[in-house]
Amino acid sequence: MRGGRGLTLVELLVALAIAGVVLTLLASLTAGARQGAGRTERRADTVATLRLGAELLVEELRLAGAVPWPPPANPAPEALADWLEPAVTVALGPAGDAVGLRGIDHRLAGAPLQRDVVFEVAVDGAGEWQLYRRPLGSPRQPLVAGVAGLHVRWVVTAAGARVSPVAADGQRIAALGLELVVAGESLSVVAELPARPLLAVRSAP
Repeated sequence: MRGGRGLTLVELLVALAIAGVVLTLLASLTAGARQGAGRTERRADTVATLRLGAELLVEELRLAGAVPWPPPANPAPEALADWLEPAVTVALGPAGDAVGLRGIDHRLAGAPLQRDVVFEVAVDGAGEWQLYRRPLGSPRQPLVAGVAGLHVRWVVTAAGARVSPVAADGQRIAALGLELVVAGESLSVVAELPARPLLAVRSAP
């Protein structure tokens, strides 16, 4: 029994050392939890970006070769048929691919509009990756920030064969197998093409 005697210097130093060890452990656990939460948040952002890019691409590509019924009077149906050949263009590049489509957009309230657009990935003025939409004769428009890769991995022909894009050049196709890349993560998606458009493949400049 110690009575009313206080702590000795040695006991105080030991208590401080133990408290320091406990605080260090707590700090490391807190830092680990924060890093884990940050990784989870970044992963969630990456997945959301991939899904957004995929949804927008699939929705737009479904218009390839599409013509509403009855077809618009201007341009004439013959000229429209020529314009739609090919309705899908794939430019294969070492760093990524560009996908172009032609079709009649009848989703709007007004008259149907001819759509001639290219989807591609590039770095913007701030050095950030973007998925762009480039309408014919207009500057490219940022579509989804953070998309660093767009690749056409395979094509399903109208006859049902799954082949490489090069092997499907000049054929009618039923679907495109696309891959999007964001922050090192990738997402594969199938874009079905109801109009069975004609495909043209070329090398990107």
